[in-house]
Amino acid sequence: MNTRLTQFVHGLYFDLQTVEGVRPLEIWNGIREIGDSFEKTTLVKNLYKIVLPLVNERCFGRPFEQHSRLAKEAVDAVLAWYSKDAEARIFERFPYPPTGDGDQKGVYHAVKERAAVLLADLDTPQAGGPPLDAGEQGLRHGVFPDGLFDFREMRLVDNDLPYIIFTDKEFKVIHGLAIVYLWLLDLDRIFVETLARNGVDGAIIEEYLQFARKVHEENPLTIHGQRMETQELISHIHEKLKYEDYLDLFENVYSWYEQTKARLAD
Repeated sequence: MNTRLTQFVHGLYFDLQTVEGVRPLEIWNGIREIGDSFEKTTLVKNLYKIVLPLVNERCFGRPFEQHSRLAKEAVDAVLAWYSKDAEARIFERFPYPPTGDGDQKGVYHAVKERAAVLLADLDTPQAGGPPLDAGEQGLRHGVFPDGLFDFREMRLVDNDLPYIIFTDKEFKVIHGLAIVYLWLLDLDRIFVETLARNGVDGAIIEEYLQFARKVHEENPLTIHGQRMETQELISHIHEKLKYEDYLDLFENVYSWYEQTKARLAD
């Protein structure tokens, strides 16, 4: 067994399940060493963590399939944009690894701003489809009460914002909501598709898929070990919201995540 590969993938998997913790140094290294599959995989992870909150804000109220598609297309676009002329587009401004706070924020802002521009270019009226009328705002579109799964309402902290103090329950609920949002977008699938499309070593992809399947078997929102499809998961959450406090529901998801991470991550 390749211990380095196993440890890399296990840490990668759990890091990808949150939208916080973008690491600008990993982005810089990933663009510099884009021919290295480990560096490229880590770069793609960070790009998804930047792109997903932008997609969430732009696409709130739309079918989750649109969130997924635009996230995947935006990450591909960012990779292509930097690959075309990395020297002019990042290394002239940041010639050295960004280890200081100022340079790390600079890299983060530069990539996020470019991602926002590319996402806006991709999200044309034709790409997004016509606006939904009131009659279409049903379960199949994943419309939830009280801004559920709206990152703006959830006050998720990113590299732009000052430190926000949450109660312990608020922290767990917010991060549980974010984890379920990423399940609804089928993040594992689009992440692996991005890796394959961009030439990442198949051994990394296969290790990731095997580990993801192992985690999914213990996912609290699965039935008999089978992962629910998006619409089934949406309906399941709606049903839960009728009968129990949704704060407890998503707090339990976060607790599951932490316990599974502690047990399965090497």
